[in-house]
Amino acid sequence: MPPDPQRTLLVFHLAGRLAALPFENVERIVPMAQLARPPSLPSPLEGILNLAGRSVPVLRLDRLLQLPEQPPGLYSMLTILKGISEGRIAMLVDRVSEILAVPASALVPVSKENSFNGCVEAVVSLRGQMIHVLSPTCILLAKEREILSEFQAMAQQRLHDWAPEAL
Repeated sequence: MPPDPQRTLLVFHLAGRLAALPFENVERIVPMAQLARPPSLPSPLEGILNLAGRSVPVLRLDRLLQLPEQPPGLYSMLTILKGISEGRIAMLVDRVSEILAVPASALVPVSKENSFNGCVEAVVSLRGQMIHVLSPTCILLAKEREILSEFQAMAQQRLHDWAPEAL
């Protein structure tokens, strides 16, 4: 019998719950930083992060998933995702817990009908707690990704306009 393949997950706290993302979609984790807040930001956006001259929209998953809001705190982190859309996207999480390797057989699939936008792909139990494993590609609808891309382009243009060589 072949060995059970492992899935590596980034486990984090969100509105009093445990959630996780496939680690292969995580580019980096950075401490909460000051964010630009252009006018007319949609509610699920906390702001725009300037990450080494690149604009990165920061999503509030608690708002998007209609969970109780938690103000950013001392241990709040920004999880920068890769391979989700044209640019980067960050998610504001209450606290990063751990990087966890689990056997693929331990993941219990969740049907799209039982999940907001089908974004919960599976659940796994850890020390008696359920962890919702999110699918980064399903967190936003196509129209939401389009709007997010427009905000990101505007923020990137503003960063470019303020660059020292532009002055």
